[in-house]
Amino acid sequence: MRILIVEDDLLSARCLEILTKEFLDEKNLIIQSVSDLETASDYIRKNPLDLLFLDINLQGETGFKLLEIDSRSFFQTIIVSSERDNAVKAFEFSVLDFLPKPITRERFSASIQRFLANSNSFNIKGIPLKKEEGINLIEPENILFARSERNYTRLFTKDGSEGKVRTTLDQLQKDLEAHGFFRAHRSYLVRLEEVKKILFKSPSSYRLLLNTDHYIPVSRSQGGKLLSLFKNSNYRVLGLP
Repeated sequence: MRILIVEDDLLSARCLEILTKEFLDEKNLIIQSVSDLETASDYIRKNPLDLLFLDINLQGETGFKLLEIDSRSFFQTIIVSSERDNAVKAFEFSVLDFLPKPITRERFSASIQRFLANSNSFNIKGIPLKKEEGINLIEPENILFARSERNYTRLFTKDGSEGKVRTTLDQLQKDLEAHGFFRAHRSYLVRLEEVKKILFKSPSSYRLLLNTDHYIPVSRSQGGKLLSLFKNSNYRVLGLP
């Protein structure tokens, strides 16, 4: 789990970090603290994120600017502020919670419990794809496959279009696995319902042919798992015994 704290007050940032480690006792917990919007925005563009703690007043700038970036649907946000008048505006951005300063253990615990409950029940409904005219929300069932491009991911859709989103393939995998997507290769995520045929390159090497005649590579480490998924499911794919 990756958490970003955006807070220019060192004492508040340290308090959030200590409480987060206490209430989220996870081995793979990664916490990063930054004090300005530019560094925060750059971090979000380059890293998958689960939770953002965001102060509103950052060295004279408003933290709300950070909530306008197009990748924010992939993480949840808890506003941290002593300015309670900002609470109403905060919820206009669909934030998870407003945590008032000074921060107390009891109030922090309530925010974290809300985050955990929301994480367990959250189902992504659309991938935000930025276009010149605005942001399109691409529903998972309209995505054929996704290809990693470093800190970005390129989406290929049923209508033949494609576009790049600001998220890693690792993060997208977490959001799309519940919608029938499989990590066939370190660089590819594919919707299994779109697979028409499994092609044998060698006795232990495969690639996938999709209904749209796209070819998707399958890594050796994923080949056995892929065959098992198809043989134990309702999918009907040519080439399988």
